[in-house]
Amino acid sequence: MSNVMCGATNCSYNQEHVCCANTIKVGGKAATNEASTCCASFLNRSVYSNLAEYTSMRGTSKEILCNVATCNYNSDDHCSLDEIEVGGSSGTSFYTETDCLSFEKLS
Repeated sequence: MSNVMCGATNCSYNQEHVCCANTIKVGGKAATNEASTCCASFLNRSVYSNLAEYTSMRGTSKEILCNVATCNYNSDDHCSLDEIEVGGSSGTSFYTETDCLSFEKLS
């Protein structure tokens, strides 16, 4: 199981700064820094309601998919970390306004 800490508090999957989605997807195929990445699983709570209410009983995320080919932690399109942090705020409206704060560029 993976732990995803999340700053996008208005995401439908956010339960007290922890993501409750079964699987999350990190995007930004050719990212050069954190700002070039995103949480492609972000859903605005004002549009999609509070999905965490239904998913939090299942616990934290089971899998972190990652298409960021330039990240040191990408292993066959999966994140090799047990815990990541997603950036965002209560004012985040779109998934492009989030980022993977755990991103580390390949050297």
